[in-house]
Amino acid sequence: MEPSDDARPGEEVMGDLIMFVCPDCKSPMQDFYCQHCQSKFPLRDGFPVLLPLGEKFRDAVKIGDAYDDIYTRHTNVWNDQGRTPEFIGYFADLLKPFSTARLLEIGCGEGFLLAAVRAPEKVAIDISVEALRKARSRARADFSVALAERLPFPDASFDMVVSVGVMEHFLDDEEATREIYRVLRPSGHYVVLIHANLSTAQSIALKFSEYVFPRFRPFALVRWLYGKLTRSVIQPIQRRYTLQTARARLETIGLRVSRIITKRSDPLAPLSGPHVVILFSQKVLVASERLAEDRFQESSNMRILS
Repeated sequence: MEPSDDARPGEEVMGDLIMFVCPDCKSPMQDFYCQHCQSKFPLRDGFPVLLPLGEKFRDAVKIGDAYDDIYTRHTNVWNDQGRTPEFIGYFADLLKPFSTARLLEIGCGEGFLLAAVRAPEKVAIDISVEALRKARSRARADFSVALAERLPFPDASFDMVVSVGVMEHFLDDEEATREIYRVLRPSGHYVVLIHANLSTAQSIALKFSEYVFPRFRPFALVRWLYGKLTRSVIQPIQRRYTLQTARARLETIGLRVSRIITKRSDPLAPLSGPHVVILFSQKVLVASERLAEDRFQESSNMRILS
């Protein structure tokens, strides 16, 4: 990564932007030290650990430890939840029509999607160092341990933000969505996959339709049961969404939902069931933000001409 002429010594840069800022105050850092907060952020196995320091998110470390244990004991952790190679290829193809010059994946896990997506600059965060170790072996990207609620990146840093099966785990979904809005560039896209809430009866009906009727698949059923008994993964889920509540969370922050994909809308999509929902949203600027962006562009053009 080439340093910018405007960067101070010790600052991490991404293209023409400062790469990392303090997750709490958003000030630029030198060698992961925030002079404003007087906080020094550590490195673990080469990954900057940029977790907020306030009491509100003190449980983040415990959650990170839980996921470290999951990723230490399991490989290809989320395959049983529909993250098959077919799905990864399908989801990566969905992103192709959009500008992905600078992409952020929130909750990159083992890096399967990150490796499949084509983008000149990839950035990824996860709460688990073990996940990042596996992702680093698979994809070229800038990795850090961070929370969506306190993204350690400057405003308007990314053309696209992606999260798959992560929104349910946000400690504060409103703050996380505001942060995603903040780091998106004007007209940038946020593509999110959620697992919509199902009742117990709906969950049983879903598995019945997958393995029993209309097509009986005994060997697949045995494999699924064996996986549940031997590789069961228990996650710290914070909240459950319906399609309507997930959409409302995005739109109340200022993101415009332009497309929704489910098994009902796209029957051939390789989604694991009707509970899987993909929402495409775009950052919509309010008048004051649009004026500031126009002035920024004018200033940039003048510097180029001079």
